[in-house]
Amino acid sequence: MSQPPETKPKLDDWLYQIRWLLYPINIGLTLALLVFLARFLFKVALLVLDLPNLLEADKAIDQALLITIVTLLDQAMICSLLIVTIMGGHQIYVRRFQEHLHNEGPFWLRKVDTIVLKVKMGLAFTGVSSVMILKDLVSVDVVPTEIWVAHISIHLVFMLTTLMTAVVWRLMHSKDKE
Repeated sequence: MSQPPETKPKLDDWLYQIRWLLYPINIGLTLALLVFLARFLFKVALLVLDLPNLLEADKAIDQALLITIVTLLDQAMICSLLIVTIMGGHQIYVRRFQEHLHNEGPFWLRKVDTIVLKVKMGLAFTGVSSVMILKDLVSVDVVPTEIWVAHISIHLVFMLTTLMTAVVWRLMHSKDKE
């Protein structure tokens, strides 16, 4: 037996409307972005305040400076990942940005779909894991082998997953190019 026709559209409408529950999640991600921004600016301020000491030609200072800069790169990549996630998820799942924002906004936002978003996120995760490996490499402390293996394994998983997702997207859109 099928349900009465008026019941199904109401359920469909309700299911469609739950997409708005992503707003509080996006607000939470935006707050996390602001925390990362505050930490980033604090670290940059400390770096600038320590400028006279950093001008010394000391190998230990060079290594510490390199680690600080790599940490700033790591934070910048995480912030970029948050922005891609917030904007891309909103564009795909909640609603399209208004036309004037769509035309003036980032180009990738015009072509985003779930797989493109996953590839962008995978590339961001790969970038972050690369920075973690770089931190291990330039660390003044000896990094245990287990940590190296774990970081490289995670990096390879991110790379392979992203590559496979991109291949799937390419296969799905191969007819679009013909």
